[in-house]
This record gives sequence, C-alpha cells and structure tokens, in this order.
Amino acid sequence: MSLIRSNIAFRRYWSARLISYAGDQLARTALLIAVYDRYGGTAVALLLLASTAPRLLGPVLGALADRFDQRRLMIGCDLTQALLYLAVALLMPPLPVLLALITAATVAATTFTPAGRSLLPALVGRDRLAPANAQLAVGVNIGFAAGPALGGLLLATAGLTATLLVDVASFLASALLVAGVRRLSDTMPAHRGEPFRKVLHDGLQVVRGNAVTRAVSVGFLVMVTFAALDNLAVVPLGRSELAADEVLVGLLGTAYGVGMVLGPMSLARAGRRARMDLVLYTALLALGVGTLATGFSPVIALALAGQALAGAGAGWHNVAADTLIQQNVPGDRLGVVFGTVYMFPYAAEILAYAVGGALLSALGPRWLLTVSGVGILATLALIAPMLSRALGRWSARRKAPLPVAG
Repeated sequence: MSLIRSNIAFRRYWSARLISYAGDQLARTALLIAVYDRYGGTAVALLLLASTAPRLLGPVLGALADRFDQRRLMIGCDLTQALLYLAVALLMPPLPVLLALITAATVAATTFTPAGRSLLPALVGRDRLAPANAQLAVGVNIGFAAGPALGGLLLATAGLTATLLVDVASFLASALLVAGVRRLSDTMPAHRGEPFRKVLHDGLQVVRGNAVTRAVSVGFLVMVTFAALDNLAVVPLGRSELAADEVLVGLLGTAYGVGMVLGPMSLARAGRRARMDLVLYTALLALGVGTLATGFSPVIALALAGQALAGAGAGWHNVAADTLIQQNVPGDRLGVVFGTVYMFPYAAEILAYAVGGALLSALGPRWLLTVSGVGILATLALIAPMLSRALGRWSARRKAPLPVAG
C-alpha cells in the first residue's frame, strides 16, 4: 500500500472513500432489513430500484466531471447526501417519501462517482493506475465489509435513527477529507467553459468508438443482470432458509465485503505486473462460483464462504474494469465515459429488481441464487473473446501515450 504512505492527496481520497462507503453500507443494510420487516419483499425491491434508477443519468452527470472542478463537485455531493439521510433519520417518513429521498441521494452519489474516478489519474499518474485502483478498492471494500455487520448490529441495539445518523457523519467526514486534497493543475477540467452539450456529445463519441469500453460495458450489462439477483435473495435466504437474526444477515454482507477486500489486496501486491484482462476473467469465474455456493449452502457457515468468494470476484472485477478504461480512454473524457459505462450495471440492476421480486416468489431464494450464478458464468464465455479482440485492436492503433486527465 505504498501510495497511501507516500501520496498525501491519494491518502485523503482513500480515507474519504473508506469512511463514506462504510457509512453508506451500514445505512443500506439497516434500511433493507427495516423495510423488509415492515413492508415485505416487494418494498425491498422498490427500495433497491430507488437506489439504482438515478444511475441511468450517469452520462449526463458524468459530463459535470469533465467540465467543473472535480473536488468541489465531490464535496457538494457528500454534503447533499448528508442532508438527505439526516431528513430520513429525523423524520422517519412513510415508504413513498423514503423512496423519494433515497432517489435524490442516489443522484448525488451518481455525480460523485465519475468525478472521483476521473480525479485518480491526476493524483497518482497514469503509470500507477493499476496499483492505485487496487489500493482504493481495498479501502472502499473495507468499508463494504464493515458496513453491513455494523448496520445489523446498530439496528438491533440502537435503532434505525442512530444507524442513519452514523451514515450522515460519514458523509461529513468524507467532505472534509476531500476538501483537504491539495488543488492540482491536472484536476481542473480541460473543457471548462465549453457548452455542456458539446462535452457530453464528445464524450459519448469516445464511448461509441472505443472497443475496450464497449466490451467492458457489455460485460457489466449481462453480468450484473444476473449478479444483482443476489441482493434480492440474500436477506430472505438468511431470514427464512437459514433462520439467521439481524446480526447474521449483516455478516453475510460482511463476508462478501471481506472477499472484496482480500481480492484487490492481492492485486495491490502484484502492482503493475497484473494483466487486467486476465483479472477480469478470473473475477467472473469467482463471482459465479461463489454465488452458486451461497445458494446451495445448507448452513450459514457455507453461505458465508460462498459470499466471500463472490466478493473477491466482485473486487477483482471493479479494479480490472476501472483500470482498463483509464488506460485506454483519453483522460479528459473520463467523466462522461465512466458515467456511461457505469450506467450499464445499474440499468441491469433495474431489470433484475423489476423481475426479481416475482422470481423470488416463484423460485425461492436458493433457486434464484442458482440462476444468478449460472448467468454470471455464461457472461465469461461471452466477454472473453470480445475483450481479447478489443485489446488487440486498440494496442495496434495506439502509437503514443494518451494525455493525463486535466
């Protein structure tokens, strides 16, 4: 984790992501459990849709990162989410109002994501993107691992209001850390002052013409359509099939998060030696097998192991996808490109949640997880030849280094 020790700006950003993501995951877990216990499985699907549908605005919101100061954009997004979750915590609104507030918070989160990913090349340099993404994933996934267990524990002991107030504090801490990142000339948008429509149009042209971006996008769309079914099935699996209490259900999410920490940690040790295409293929294999193992588990211990393996696959996939894009896309177009690419997994989640409730009722959580795992493994057979051809074509055409994000 040498970048965290040697690069102050990266360390602040890394810490902000860890704290914010931990808070977000504990609030998500607490809300999912509370909504399931109060309203049932259909309401869980609606809550997941509310936290996913705004991601379809990724291309438009990503263009903001190519046009405006990325630091200020990220700080504004953190403060907005803090206010919205504070309203949820203090008002405890009925389901329709809760869904509206979560939708608004997701718009802010969607704006933050491409800004943060576009900032990274300026913080660490283009030659250190692979280890930087791996180390960043370790921090984010530590938050992912700790958050669900803390969410279940806080919900059981302190209640929903206190749990959500911890999430509010995490957003405020993240905003302070990002504000402390030293202003770099490379973080100023190259297209400042250009018409917003032109920034968006030019970025979408890059998405259309870049074969690597297309391969990663198709992989996200197909894989997440199946992988997102896991989100619908895990809580019912724990509560009804494995007789787990709130803490054990939270531990299922934590096991997934532990895998997401250990997977990228191995990549951080490998540094620049790891081939990101091979990492992506391994990720899909681990994610599919782990999901199948969770569905077939007769006891909670085996379900925990399956979730850990699936989490490792998800962690590898995130690092590989981000690095492939940052290495093969012009730095001054990363905002729109990341906003567009990450629209596809969220579109897939919406599809999964739209049909997943009915599938859960018809098949039960175990068979739904089986469908999820088989679909993820099928994605590997689809994507491997696409990405291999894309990398071959792009490498042959690229004759000079691409510009650093600016």
